Amino acid sequence: MEDIFKHLDQFLEQQLAVWPAAKQAFSNLEQVQTRVLSSSGLALQHNPARIISTTAKVKPAETAVRSCFLCSENRPVEQIAFDAGDGFDLLLNPYPILREHFCVVSREHRPQKFMDCYEKMLQIAQQLEPGYMIFYNGPRSGASAPDHLHMQIGRSEGIPLVDKLRENEPPQKDEPITIQPFGFPVIVIKGSDPEKLRDYISGMTIYDGDYEPRMNVLAFNRDGQVITAIIPRSKHRPDCYYADEGKILVSPGGIDMFGMVITPRKEDFESLTEKQVLGIYRQVTQQQPKIRVGIMAAKEIRFCLNDSFSDGRAIYEGEMKISANGGKLDWNGILIDSLTLKPDEHGSTFTLHDVTIGIGFHWERNEEQTFSGQLKFIVENGLVRAINILPVEDYLTSVISSEMKPTATKEFLKAHAVISRSWVLAQLRSPYHKADAPTPVTNDHILNRIIKWYDHDQHTLFDVCADDHCQRYQGRTRIISAAAQTAVKETFGQTLVNEGHLCDARFSKCCGGVTEQFETCWQDEHKPYLVALRDSSINEGALPDLTVEENAREWILSEPKSFCNSADGNILSESLNGYDLETPDYYRWTVEYTTTQISDIFRRKSGMDIGDIVDLRPIKRGPSGRIYELEIQGTKQTVTIGKELEIRRTLSESHMFSSAFVVEKTQDGFILKGAGWGHGVGLCQIGAAVMAAKGYTYREILQHYYPHTTLGRFY
Repeated sequence: MEDIFKHLDQFLEQQLAVWPAAKQAFSNLEQVQTRVLSSSGLALQHNPARIISTTAKVKPAETAVRSCFLCSENRPVEQIAFDAGDGFDLLLNPYPILREHFCVVSREHRPQKFMDCYEKMLQIAQQLEPGYMIFYNGPRSGASAPDHLHMQIGRSEGIPLVDKLRENEPPQKDEPITIQPFGFPVIVIKGSDPEKLRDYISGMTIYDGDYEPRMNVLAFNRDGQVITAIIPRSKHRPDCYYADEGKILVSPGGIDMFGMVITPRKEDFESLTEKQVLGIYRQVTQQQPKIRVGIMAAKEIRFCLNDSFSDGRAIYEGEMKISANGGKLDWNGILIDSLTLKPDEHGSTFTLHDVTIGIGFHWERNEEQTFSGQLKFIVENGLVRAINILPVEDYLTSVISSEMKPTATKEFLKAHAVISRSWVLAQLRSPYHKADAPTPVTNDHILNRIIKWYDHDQHTLFDVCADDHCQRYQGRTRIISAAAQTAVKETFGQTLVNEGHLCDARFSKCCGGVTEQFETCWQDEHKPYLVALRDSSINEGALPDLTVEENAREWILSEPKSFCNSADGNILSESLNGYDLETPDYYRWTVEYTTTQISDIFRRKSGMDIGDIVDLRPIKRGPSGRIYELEIQGTKQTVTIGKELEIRRTLSESHMFSSAFVVEKTQDGFILKGAGWGHGVGLCQIGAAVMAAKGYTYREILQHYYPHTTLGRFY
C-alpha cells in the first residue's frame, strides 16, 4: 500500500479482518466513557483495557526479564508489520485508547531514545492526514516498553491539547513558545526542520541516572505545517499511584498529558475532580520549585508583619520579636521548636530589622529588609534563624536587583537572571545529601597544609543563604524598577545546560581581565564551562600562561584591555549598587601592611600563631593568576594555606579583593598588588555589564563566559 500514512484507515480495516482479538479491543472502545472536567477541555476516559499499560513493569530490571512484545519474534502471528521506512515498522496497537491507534516500531531492539526517532516523527507528521497525530513517550515518562524504540499514531479528535493547538494561531516566530493550558508548561514549535527540534531537546535538562530528558512529544499536520508540542516531565507516576489509602490508578503517558486522562478503574473515573487531576499533573511535570533562603541569625530577631500572617492557629500583624532559649524558640512566652508564618494573601510582606549584609567583607553593614512569601524560624547553633520560603522566580527578581542595580542594561539583567536561576537550581539538585556533603577541609598539621573552600553544601537547615557566600538576596528592598521583573519574566525557566545537564553557573564582581577555573576555588572537579577565558574580544591576543609566576607578575602589574577594565562612570553607576561603588579600584589594586599588621591579622583570622610573618610565597596559581596555595613563612613555623577564599580571608580584616596578587617585600612589611574583585569564576559582572552596553545580547554574553553551553528550560 503506497503512502501508508495517508491510508491508515485502510490499514486498520485490513488488520482487523484477520485479527479477532484486536477487532474485539477496538469494538470495546464503543463502550468507553468520557467525562469533561473543565472549560479548558480537560477530560477523563474510563478504559478498563488500559490496565495493562497503566500497571506495566517499566524498571530496567523488570523489562530485562520479560520478552519484548514489540520485537518481531514475540508479536502475535496475526499482527501485520508494514514497512514504514528507515528501519521502522507500522503496527496496529492491540490495546487501543484512540479510535484508530497504531505504533511505529524500530525493527532493531534498542532503547526508547528520542534522538533516534525525532527526524522520523517529523517526517511522518508531515505525511499524516488532518485528524491524526504522532506522539512519543519517554522511557521515564509513560512508555510501557522503555526498552524498545517506538512512537504511536492515532486519531486526535477530542484530545484537548490538540484541539487547543488547532484552534489557536501557531507561533508567529521561529522561536519556540510556551503555553500552559493545564497548569504545566507545553513548548510549541512550528515547522518540520529537525534541527530546530533537536536544538531544543538538546537544551533540556537530563536527570541524574537518565540518558535523555523526561518528556512527552506530540506532532501533527496543520494545513501543511507541522506543529510539535513538548511536555517536560519530572517523573512517570504520581504519589497517589503508590498510596495504600486514597490510591488513584493513573499512570500518565502522552495521551494523559495531552488532556485526556485515562482511568482503568470505574471508581477513579467517577470520583476524580479537576483539582485532583491538576495535582497529578503538578507532581509529574517540571514545576517552579520553592526555595528556603536563610536570611539572618541572632539571639533575638525583631520583625514586623506588614500584613496578616498566620501560624495555623492565630492571625498576627505588626511589630514582633522572637528569641532563642535553651535550644527552643521563645514565641510570646511559649517555647516551641519551629514557627512558620504564612501570608493570608499573595503579595503580603514582612520586614526583618538589623539584617547584616556583606558578612566578613569590606562593605558589611546592617539593613532593614522587606520580603514576601513565608517566614520560618528555627534554632541554629543557639541562635534564631529566619528563613524566607518563596517561589524561585520571585527569589530571582530580588537576586538580580541585589547583585546589581535593576537600572542596568536589559540584556545584562537577562543574562544574570539565567545564571542566577541555573546556579540555584543546580544547588537544589546537588547530588550530595546535605548531611553527607564532602567536608571542604584538608588539615594536615604534619605538613603544615590547611586547604579549605567554602560552598553552599555547608548550609544544612535551608537551601541557600542570602549573602555573598551564595548569591545576594535582599528581598523586595532592592526591587526598585520593573526592569528586574521583566528580565526574569522574559527568561522564565531558562537555564544554562552542558551536555544536557544543568550548569552550576558561578559569577563574580570583576575577573581582572581573565576568568578562573572552578577547581581553583572549590572541589577538585573540572567543569568544562567554568574555565579560564580572556575577558575581551577575540582580537586582543592569546592568553598568557598565568600559572607561571613571571607571567602572572607581568599580567597583574599591567592593565590589559578587557571588558571589565572600564572607567565608564555611567555604566558603573547604572549597574553597581551604592555599596559596590564605594570600591573604585576593582580592576587593579594595592594593599600595604607592616609586618606587625599582617602577622596580627593572620593570627586572629586563622587561629594559628606562626610568629611574625617574614615571607609570602605563591606555590600554585590558577590560569587567571589567582593563588590557590600560598606558603606563609613565620618566625615560629611555615604553613601553606588555600584555596583562594581562605587566602583572602586570612590576610585581610575583611576579605582581600582577590587572590590574584603579587608580593613585594619592604623594609617593614609587604605590598600586595592585585587584580580583580572576587573569585573570578564564570561571568564577570562588570565585564558583562560593559558587554551589554556595547550592544551584546544576553545570549552572546552567556556564550562568552560559559563555553560549551546551550540555553535550556528547566520548567
